[in-house]
Amino acid sequence: MSTQTQPNVIYKDRLFKAIFGKQEHKDWLLSLYNALNNSDYKNPDDLELTTIGNIIYITMKNDLSFLIDS
Repeated sequence: MSTQTQPNVIYKDRLFKAIFGKQEHKDWLLSLYNALNNSDYKNPDDLELTTIGNIIYITMKNDLSFLIDS
């Protein structure tokens, strides 16, 4: 009989939000966005964090959201 370890998704979520979800780390979020989208945005002030705290949707949670370039 095999036992599988379940990942602690809450811990991973907190770490991701701590790294990328704060105003003072918008340059890190912009760097991540550029890497994932093959873009070249330069100004972190163009990012607007739009995360709504403690909101749970039917099948997902609003962990981190932002707007860039409108």
